[in-house]
Amino acid sequence: MERYQGVKFGHRRTGDSFAGDHDQLTTLNRWAYLFSELGLAPVHGNGAYGNQSYRTGASSFVITRSGMIPKKDLEPDNFCQVIDFEEATGTFVYQGMAIPSSECLLHHALYQSEPQINAILHGHSALFNRYADRLSIPVTASFEPYGTPELAESALALMDGITRFFLLKDHGFVALGEDVDQAGKVTLAAFARLIDFLQTLS
Repeated sequence: MERYQGVKFGHRRTGDSFAGDHDQLTTLNRWAYLFSELGLAPVHGNGAYGNQSYRTGASSFVITRSGMIPKKDLEPDNFCQVIDFEEATGTFVYQGMAIPSSECLLHHALYQSEPQINAILHGHSALFNRYADRLSIPVTASFEPYGTPELAESALALMDGITRFFLLKDHGFVALGEDVDQAGKVTLAAFARLIDFLQTLS
């Protein structure tokens, strides 16, 4: 797995807090914690391999912070709100105490491409990577480094208005939903298929 080196984009904070919806934040936190407990967002020395978000506007979304270690109880400072992306300088403008997740480019690109999508959950599983073809899970055409425009572009190439769960080649999975719970359930359905498949190998 590629070694985490922090965010690869510019960022500018415009406020120490944001007006997040408590219920949605709690739901997002619950799924982030569940992913870590299931090994779908493994914790490492600088946080966890994964990031989750929900849309708040045409160009804005709440996302997990860079280097977040999922916690059972909601800690609002583990999240921030991206309010704009300045393409000319590659800078995300955000509100909150912490820098947004390193995969902001991926989340931003998917929200811009898929207006019906309001939540994105991203995690990592070596078993999904290994058996994607056997499970008929779409996979991007090539490996791209995390947090880059190239990674986001590779994901956009799979968007057809129907795909809701796919893999970034040799990287991790992405689940899309009309809300956070739907994206979470899409992930659990794929995870159940993976477990059923693994049982056939024994």
